[in-house]
Amino acid sequence: MTPAEIREYLTELRRTEDQFYRTVLNETDMYMLAIRLVRAIADSLQSVSDLETLIERFQRASSDDVIPIAEALDTPQVMVLDYQLALAAAFYLRAQEIQEEGARADFQSRAAAARAQGRPWAVISDYEQRRYGKSLFRRLEMRLSDGLSVLFGSELDMEKGLTYTLEPMWLDPATGKPQQGIALPEPRQEFATREALLEAVATFRENYP
Repeated sequence: MTPAEIREYLTELRRTEDQFYRTVLNETDMYMLAIRLVRAIADSLQSVSDLETLIERFQRASSDDVIPIAEALDTPQVMVLDYQLALAAAFYLRAQEIQEEGARADFQSRAAAARAQGRPWAVISDYEQRRYGKSLFRRLEMRLSDGLSVLFGSELDMEKGLTYTLEPMWLDPATGKPQQGIALPEPRQEFATREALLEAVATFRENYP
């Protein structure tokens, strides 16, 4: 499957997940039971570690596969739930976990490579594409010692056109997840040209080596 096909499939699973939880949203006990069932199904998929295999597994699955998992919850109320919808919700939950596991592994690999090379900063993500003939890019770098990070790149603004931004943030240096409640050393900045942005990024790194 292509990345676009995988994204489309996951979007459909997300819609089905919404549909499943909407059916029990107004009944607290059933909602909690629905969460337990989805969690139990997702736990049975722990051996699946990539999205394409997960989707192929879902295509072969049926509501009958849910029956022994539902019975293990040992409550007759579970039979009221839609097993097919629960199945889709569980597969989407496992897809989210796989994506998080992949992002964490990629983060740890990038951080380890930077440390091995003796660099104080690591490139956590680097993305670029062309849209409407303009180059849009986004780059995230993190200081390995404490997680101080800088997100910078270009974006299309409805009023200003192409703009360039620099935004400091804090990441957990062990996991790469955003950290809240820590004062930022500088405010978000906006620039008119790519050259001015890159100069500001270089200055930022110099100020926080």
